[in-house]
Amino acid sequence: MRNLTEKQQQIYEFIKDYITMKGYSPSVRDIARHFKMTPRGAQQHIIALEKKGYITRAKGPRTITLADRKESITIPVKGKIAAGQAIEMFEEVDEEIEVPLVMLRGYGVYFALKVQGDSMINAHIVDGDYVIIKKQYTAENNSIVAVTVDDKVTLKRIFVRDDVIELVPENDSYPIIKQDPKKVRVIGKMVGLIRVLK
Repeated sequence: MRNLTEKQQQIYEFIKDYITMKGYSPSVRDIARHFKMTPRGAQQHIIALEKKGYITRAKGPRTITLADRKESITIPVKGKIAAGQAIEMFEEVDEEIEVPLVMLRGYGVYFALKVQGDSMINAHIVDGDYVIIKKQYTAENNSIVAVTVDDKVTLKRIFVRDDVIELVPENDSYPIIKQDPKKVRVIGKMVGLIRVLK
């Protein structure tokens, strides 16, 4: 690949960071606005980056891809998580799993947990699946989260109701768990799932 000018390098880094943070490419207008230039000027830089082999484009407003971008990365499997009754805190598993980058939206720490149990089967999460978790300590209602309750960990849908947290299974055979918010700690939000077929 040919060398870039200083401005082309800056635009390339902007595109790369934008894709990493948002999961999709910036538009020509996004680039123009960021660098305080005309859309035509931004377009010329994009064409130059493509000619020099740093990016590729397809038809459409957000179709820039990085020529050297990896399609997947390896993340650690931190342990097992119950989709049933809560189990003891993570049982360490010496394992890694390859995850498509499209699952990982934005900056953050990601890890996988191996599912045990059937309490989330109506959400198509079954025993033996790997759930991809983005580490975070809060979550919006109706999201699927990994939480600890009394030093045990489980995977459930979460709802915060006034002075109680409801951890809702996706299987009618299991009851809703209602807990004092002080006893529940969110450790991550589920962002994807990988199933290894045997």
